Amino acid sequence: MADFMTGASQDEALPLIKTFHYSRKMPSASKHCFAWRAEGGFFGDTGEPFAAAIYGIPVNRHWPKDSVELQRLVRRDDVDIQLSQFVAWSLRWLKLNADYSFALSYADTGQGHHGGIYQATNWVFVGSRDSAHIGFNTPGGFIHGRSCNSRFGTRSIDKIAIIKPDWVPVYGRPKHLYIYPLKQRLNKILQRMGWESLPYPKPEQLKLESSE
Repeated sequence: MADFMTGASQDEALPLIKTFHYSRKMPSASKHCFAWRAEGGFFGDTGEPFAAAIYGIPVNRHWPKDSVELQRLVRRDDVDIQLSQFVAWSLRWLKLNADYSFALSYADTGQGHHGGIYQATNWVFVGSRDSAHIGFNTPGGFIHGRSCNSRFGTRSIDKIAIIKPDWVPVYGRPKHLYIYPLKQRLNKILQRMGWESLPYPKPEQLKLESSE
């Protein structure tokens, strides 16, 4: 399969995300969209995307404004490609063409991810974000926090306990945080953010925690 890694539109990435990404939705505040394509078009580089990467403004508003988050990384299930190669290409593009001090991304342990792609492309592991409240188990099944906001105007555990005392809060699993230096040196980033470079999480540890 020919390698054509290019920029892309959100419209091109959306079918991949809706079909193959666990979130099933586009991220908000996206800034850069890239595609790994099959051969097509006059120059051979405008074919149908079989993988996409989307970077944008970090969801956590406390991150520096000169950082960028890898918000989505997705590929079709029927193609055998190394996404680490695609991620490395997108980081080189950002380093040369944008003005971000560093990139960041999360590996969601709740989805069985430990960050293997980030480790293969030399991202730095700086810690894990604590489990967050994601919704409630109810007599009728799981209700996501977003649905609570729509129905009740809040997803607060204390407030929902008054409205629905039989609903049980559900917490997600931790997310591993990785960073990748772009325009700023790693030691400066770590000092600036109060982080330290930590040993990579192992997939074996994720399996152990899931079985407990």
